[in-house]
Amino acid sequence: MKDSKTTVRYLGFKVLFDGSRRFDFSFESADASLHLISVQASHVLFSGPGHMSIQECPGICYETLKCRVDGRLEFVPASIDLTPADIAQHRNPSRTLGRRGNP
Repeated sequence: MKDSKTTVRYLGFKVLFDGSRRFDFSFESADASLHLISVQASHVLFSGPGHMSIQECPGICYETLKCRVDGRLEFVPASIDLTPADIAQHRNPSRTLGRRGNP
């Protein structure tokens, strides 16, 4: 979202039937067109080694969204799926310091 006049808003999330989560965002581009997009995080991303916490997920989704649609406002998909690579790329390094492993 290179255009400095683009405003991204986090709208909230919904827990899906299998424990996955859908994070909803909107953004308005310079021409005042409104776009809605969802980032889906599978339930498997919240468990196991290197799992993502629920609290850090909206920020990771936001950063992933910025990277995936940056400069491509002419076509915005209705949703994108979060991947382990997205988590590794956009996780705040200080969040992993001092994290305990699962017993």
